[in-house]
Amino acid sequence: MLGDITPRAAAKTAAGRDRLAVWLKHLENRSGAKPDPSDPMATYDCKWMWRELGIEKLRR
Repeated sequence: MLGDITPRAAAKTAAGRDRLAVWLKHLENRSGAKPDPSDPMATYDCKWMWRELGIEKLRR
């Protein structure tokens, strides 16, 4: 989803930041869709990644 580059490298360009936002939203939607609360991905909080990559304002 990021064009074979790291999230930190993607965060350096506008197009990369847009792809990051789509990727992180995908992760959040997939983790929220897990019905089993004992599944680690069902309860994983991705907020720290948005903040770490400096794209919090793109989060909707």
